[in-house]
Amino acid sequence: MSMLEQVAAAIATADGTKFEDNPTRFRRLALAALKPVARPTEAMVDAAYEAVRFDEHWAVNSRRDFGKAVRAMILAAMEG
Repeated sequence: MSMLEQVAAAIATADGTKFEDNPTRFRRLALAALKPVARPTEAMVDAAYEAVRFDEHWAVNSRRDFGKAVRAMILAAMEG
């Protein structure tokens, strides 16, 4: 399942319905929800930076490091 569909399904669940009931609507809502994340805030960038910091040098050395950075960035956005 793509990220867009995961977000769409989460929105449907939060709405108390099923994604399959209106997939076009929930995909559209997911696109609207994801659009602001394309412009990370300073807090999001700081969180990603901290997630992959190593010996005082920022380095993304693996897909795992990048994944941690993305997760930290999204969690920072969710905190407000």
